[in-house]
Amino acid sequence: MRSAFQYPFIMILSGFFLSAHAQMIKRTDAVWARTVPVGTIIIDGQLNEPAWAVADSVVVKYDSSNSWVIPGSGWKPERSGGSWNGIVTDPTHATIKFLVQGNELILGVFVRDSSVGGGLFNECDALMMNIRDHSSPNRPAPPFEYGYGWVTESWADPNSGNPGAAPAYFGWAAVEREVWSAATVVQGVSSDDKNGTANATPDQGYTMEIRFDLTPRGYDVTRSTGDIIEFNVSVYDADWQWPYNNARFYGNRAWWQGPWGNASAYAIGQIHARPDMTINTNTLPAIGPDLIIPNALNHLAPVLDGHLTEDVWRNASSLRITYSDTTLRMSYPGVGPYRSGQHQPTLSGAAGTPPVLDPGDAILKYFFKDDVVYFGIDVQDQVVTSIEDFDRWDGFRITINARDSLETIDHVLLTRHLDVRFSPVGALMLGTYLRLLDSLGLAQAAVALKPGATINNPDDVDMGYTIEMKVALSAFGYPPGRGDGVLFLGATLFDGDTFSNPADDYGTRTWFMREFGGPAGPAWCYMDPATVVTDIREGSSELPQSFALIGNYPNPFNPSTTIRYTMPQAGSVTLKVFDVLGRSIATLDFGEQNAGERQIDFRATNLTSGVYLYRLEMRATQSGTRLATPFTKMVLIK
Repeated sequence: MRSAFQYPFIMILSGFFLSAHAQMIKRTDAVWARTVPVGTIIIDGQLNEPAWAVADSVVVKYDSSNSWVIPGSGWKPERSGGSWNGIVTDPTHATIKFLVQGNELILGVFVRDSSVGGGLFNECDALMMNIRDHSSPNRPAPPFEYGYGWVTESWADPNSGNPGAAPAYFGWAAVEREVWSAATVVQGVSSDDKNGTANATPDQGYTMEIRFDLTPRGYDVTRSTGDIIEFNVSVYDADWQWPYNNARFYGNRAWWQGPWGNASAYAIGQIHARPDMTINTNTLPAIGPDLIIPNALNHLAPVLDGHLTEDVWRNASSLRITYSDTTLRMSYPGVGPYRSGQHQPTLSGAAGTPPVLDPGDAILKYFFKDDVVYFGIDVQDQVVTSIEDFDRWDGFRITINARDSLETIDHVLLTRHLDVRFSPVGALMLGTYLRLLDSLGLAQAAVALKPGATINNPDDVDMGYTIEMKVALSAFGYPPGRGDGVLFLGATLFDGDTFSNPADDYGTRTWFMREFGGPAGPAWCYMDPATVVTDIREGSSELPQSFALIGNYPNPFNPSTTIRYTMPQAGSVTLKVFDVLGRSIATLDFGEQNAGERQIDFRATNLTSGVYLYRLEMRATQSGTRLATPFTKMVLIK
């Protein structure tokens, strides 16, 4: 099987690039939609306005090159001459362009096609589109389906199969005719193949202009900061059935970042729009990675014993994953606030879902060294468990897309699960694929319980556990040197809590970008050789890059604990403490603090034993910007 790195990577026609310390990479999951004045584009299907000439575009093709418009594009046959495995002689080849005017997304579409026309679903010419619904309070943001094409079934328009007929509107948005519209021009005659004779004049294809009002879906591309539209499109193509020709008929489809309109799968196409990015903008800004994975070339590789004690872990980049922390989730990069989410399943035999008394909370740390990527996970957990029921796991999952393997039906990059959890005696348990890599010497993992933590004992208060993991990138098809340096990543925290009263038991899953391999979509990460894991020590001239909690020690404590944190700039600091029910316990103003690593003391003389949540807030002295850390747990034991 050929590696992804052997295929051309350039499928974005206008060509944007990210310069990360002079390293060129391309995001084939993201484009800019330039802004044009309202009224510039007339929805007539002709694509004759000058703005289309400079619009960013993607190409959707029915062949192996479409699978490398990574991470979520693919293709598949539908039916051919009474079978499902026939030869496609006129495969899908579509160009889709993007503009915005006002708060509307405008698509310009040109599809090369020798036989345009209507038929049953999956045996038709059509576009199935999906705009994620940011107006919904649910996370991940749910899909919203738009269909437009020659679909002759009763739920669309049977008349669209008549010779020369216009396409039909279908899908969830079919009834929203006031908020979207389209027009089509066929280069030929739809649903008319001149009896399928060999000397018939074939069609040349069709062009479409499609207008979406973004307001009902919760977007606003007119604000100064713009917006990112979550989108995917599947292009259906069926030929030689007007009238039906069994020897030549086939149906196929290909897609950009996801195949379905009514579900989210594989990845997300990102359409970036901002009022100042117009058709007169000479160079569009680079659309950078969601995460930069730093290089630990100046550090020794850590000893994998489960303890995150080496300096490299102290200074590695990190990301927090916390159940029910909306503020934290909204701070994630790119479309992370809308792709990341959480789930509390109903446990087997349970009547419902009890309150989550100890929300899952983990810090994911990451870096690479040579051709190996490392992950460290620091989990705070009062009840560490080992139960075989998937919905009650304690542990962590990393998902990474292989770069040399395709799923057999949809031809998208395969996703591998790297699962780590505990045995009933607190030993390491690896998921199937990670266990395979371990046996081949391509991966290694270790876990360590924090002091005083036990397994499956609901009568004590645990502190949690830590995980170390390393994976050779060759296990995912990367050549020596990490290839293009792009890594497609997801992370899921499993948190099952067991109590003396079984009715109080619950399990939760909280994830960054994707929960597991199927849903959309992974974070686009870049292993940047020029972004180096530093070792900032006292007296260093380098300042922290963020307002962040390091943690409190001791924890558990009685009656005082020291809270350490970093400040990128000077500002006033406030500590807020809450009980597990969310009631305010204390608000302490510590006044003006200088930039750097700082610490404050908290005394709980008047509080009773228990778990408390705290966060720090700061107001920057110069800019007035207000920042806050995620909530963190501390345990008072008297």
